[in-house]
Amino acid sequence: MSEIKKALAKKKAEPIVLALAKKSLIHYIRYMFEEYHEVKFLESWYHELLCNALMKVLTGETTRLIINIPPSYGKTELAVKALVSWALGIYPWMRFIYASYSNELATETPADVKSMITSDAYKKVFGEKKLNKIADQKWYLDKNGKKDGGMFSTTIAGGVTGFHSDILIIDDPMKAFDKNSKAARDDTIRFYTGTASTRLRKSNQHPAIIVIMQRLHEHDLVGYLLDEEPDLWTHINLTGIEPKETIYEFFDFYYKRDAYEPLNPLFEDRETLETQKEVMKEDWYSQYMQDPRTIETGYVKDEDFTTIASWELTNDNKCISIDPAQSIKETADNRAISVVGVALSIEKTELFNVYGTWYGKWGNEEFINHIIEVMIEYPDAPVFIESSGGGIITEQYLRKRIAVVNLELKKAGKRMISNKATLFNPKTKISKNQKIDQSVTYLKNHQIRLVNGGVGQEQVKIEYKGFHPEKDSKADDCIETIANVVVNDFVSPKIIKDMSTIKIQKHHHKQRFGKYRI
Repeated sequence: MSEIKKALAKKKAEPIVLALAKKSLIHYIRYMFEEYHEVKFLESWYHELLCNALMKVLTGETTRLIINIPPSYGKTELAVKALVSWALGIYPWMRFIYASYSNELATETPADVKSMITSDAYKKVFGEKKLNKIADQKWYLDKNGKKDGGMFSTTIAGGVTGFHSDILIIDDPMKAFDKNSKAARDDTIRFYTGTASTRLRKSNQHPAIIVIMQRLHEHDLVGYLLDEEPDLWTHINLTGIEPKETIYEFFDFYYKRDAYEPLNPLFEDRETLETQKEVMKEDWYSQYMQDPRTIETGYVKDEDFTTIASWELTNDNKCISIDPAQSIKETADNRAISVVGVALSIEKTELFNVYGTWYGKWGNEEFINHIIEVMIEYPDAPVFIESSGGGIITEQYLRKRIAVVNLELKKAGKRMISNKATLFNPKTKISKNQKIDQSVTYLKNHQIRLVNGGVGQEQVKIEYKGFHPEKDSKADDCIETIANVVVNDFVSPKIIKDMSTIKIQKHHHKQRFGKYRI
């Protein structure tokens, strides 16, 4: 197509483009990248997800939103500059407070928003907007000579006076190199608990807060919010790459992300991400994987892991190992479930086959439902629950739930749950690190084998690679359930007499829990 034809086609389509830009944030961003920034918009699926979520904030359908995303993926451009400028075109009365750790961001970001609003590209969509006050860090739109909507910008260390907002945006509240400073982390939390509660407009029925950042520490601001106010927040957690298929759902948005699919292959492909991982070391897990609990110590290496196909498995005695967390408080800590089969090889060495591991910060009811799922999946496997922490409560809840489920199974004419559930005290009085370290010996000797296709095997690898006997592990719930089987002799190993006893086994592992099957 000639340049003249392209220009004519563009002019013909312009009214539609402008109408869409006014109606939808994602269309506005596409338009502004081309007409205002004059650069190519490297669009990926998550841009639409974020735009949908941000629009729900503007309408009050979501009032507390966390966006975790790797650095340099356009979070400020999208969730601040584009959002505020577009919102003021639709809702000229809205006021925003923008807070970041950086003086530079606190100055440049509102100036950039102001520049967008006064641009010719913006005027084509929303018409001309006059400004009442034009200081970079505090400005308003003009409404008949009076102050209308606008933006106030500050740092986490600074204050907010004389300005109340409909939406407070907290963008990267802490410097990356301050992540291990408890004082710095506490400052960000104090800013939230103080400013957020006093600077939201009471005249707005749905004042909102948006937090956008990459994770830096398990006790950073996001860690605090998810621990203290988990039911208030919508959490969009975007990783640079995912080791397993992941579903993203938000209102009418749906996306199935394939295993090992980069977040934005146009920006960083898989090879580039692998390079980033090598360069960033432990920061990779917090900033790119949004998992500040995980690190790699070098004590366990990739070559220490042994995987085995299901058809290669010998007969073994399976058991279900439960870590109920250290506290009876709901969602106090990650809880974990592992299914491990024990066999004795021809050489008279123990073999531990890890069929699957499930984990999460579950409430009690959800945790019990997960255990029920696994018990139905492995009907002959006894269950062992560590008695410390919330173990006793877990065992009591489990027995009550089994009674209810068994009645439903009986009515449906299906096999009832008959797994024996046992509370146990550790066989030997050793520390958790010593116990896991004993299992590492078996791992390095290739006696612990991960069954191909098993749920949670990537998490098992992450936890083992983050383990060191002389350090406190940030994440070890899954590998502790495996170590308990290794150390405590839950079941006797099934003896392999000769190779003729090997049976080809087919076992299907669910990737997600649903309601227990009846």
